Amino acid sequence: MTSSDPQTSTNQPEILVERRDGIALILLNRPQERNPLGLHFSDLMLSILDELEKDDAISAIVLTGNGPGFCAGADLGKIVHPDGIDMEVQFRLVRGYNKVVQRIRQLDLPVIAAVNGPAVGGGAALALACDIAIAAEEARYYFAFGRVGACSADMGCAYMLPRLVGSMRAKHMMLTGATLNAQQAKAQGLVVDVVPRAQLIPAALEIAQQIKIATPRRAGAATKMAIMRGEDADFESCLSYEAYLQSYLFQTEDHKQRLSVLLAALKK
Repeated sequence: MTSSDPQTSTNQPEILVERRDGIALILLNRPQERNPLGLHFSDLMLSILDELEKDDAISAIVLTGNGPGFCAGADLGKIVHPDGIDMEVQFRLVRGYNKVVQRIRQLDLPVIAAVNGPAVGGGAALALACDIAIAAEEARYYFAFGRVGACSADMGCAYMLPRLVGSMRAKHMMLTGATLNAQQAKAQGLVVDVVPRAQLIPAALEIAQQIKIATPRRAGAATKMAIMRGEDADFESCLSYEAYLQSYLFQTEDHKQRLSVLLAALKK
């Protein structure tokens, strides 16, 4: 288990990182405050993601929260305050959170959100930015910023949520400040499965191991890039992009080795 400074109010690292057989587990570690997005969150998380992407031994990442909450969103009273906060400082903080969700989406490594409890505002956006999400029965998604007179389309929600649930449902969720329980989140396509809390991390790690076994790291990164490109590009552009990716991957040792194994098996 490795850690990232600064320390929390309980003298514990704010974010923990553990490597388990080629999988990295990132643990948001301010459980008493439901793991909010604090003053140092962006710098810490961006540094961790950069480090893990450079580690060729890592095939996937699981992101979760310590304690009863996944992520409480903005650290109230520090990021937002009734008396106001210096606008330039606040803007830099918001931009930092945006860089985190952007980095997750652009990361070579697949990121699996293990939503262990409430994901509020920016916390919900953090889960949406991940490639796959699985939820504990206690998980909740709160699209809550509108309730305090702010825009509910925060940290990329205006882009990500309509692509997951459709434009009308996204507007309904954000404009009404909706709360979705775990089963509702699954029905809307925000998570792939709901499991008992005790099974959440093992289930998320199992998905990560399936990715590791099924897809070599470079091929997985290419697949993720192609899907991201497909969200915005027209069909012909997607076909061209896929053709170049495939032509590159056909020359990699991972492809050649796995193809040889498959052809040998077919000859038996």
